[in-house]
Amino acid sequence: MHSEVIERIKEESKRQQREQVLLVQLVQLVQNQSGLGEVQVSFSNRLVTDSNWIRFVNKDSKERLQHGEFSIENGNIYYHPNVELNWENTPKDTIHKIVSNYQFTNGKVYLDRKDYDQLVPVLKRCFLSEQVDSVFMDGNICQLEIKSLDDAKEERISDVLLTFFSSFYPSPFLEPHRLL
Repeated sequence: MHSEVIERIKEESKRQQREQVLLVQLVQLVQNQSGLGEVQVSFSNRLVTDSNWIRFVNKDSKERLQHGEFSIENGNIYYHPNVELNWENTPKDTIHKIVSNYQFTNGKVYLDRKDYDQLVPVLKRCFLSEQVDSVFMDGNICQLEIKSLDDAKEERISDVLLTFFSSFYPSPFLEPHRLL
């Protein structure tokens, strides 16, 4: 955690005359069924069970937000997800593997182009426009079947995946999906 965030927590503790922690919660927004998530950060009185400067409201928030960090800008505390995407070669020239520090799915999923309507719009548009023939996801791994991948296409797909993870969708699917 950035030192200026810790200093801000200490300032709030003095102001409240009681030790404070950051109370962090991931809230899924359901407006227009967008599914986007929002990180809410507030101060809360330190409990005996608090072992550091942060308390997550629930297990899901902790699991989904553990890779990120907090910073202060203009007196406000912001959360940054710190998404990592690593493209790896596979034995097949048309299969491209992406490994992330965030989960794509909670199990194995295979989709052909005809199945992309099941995906959240940001992923559907990307996979169709970048001519991805099929997608396999399993945990933090996503494999894309693409006949011709160049640096520009890889960068565009990476940008969309960063947007997807930074938006905290609960899943890449519009509705609950059956795993393989």
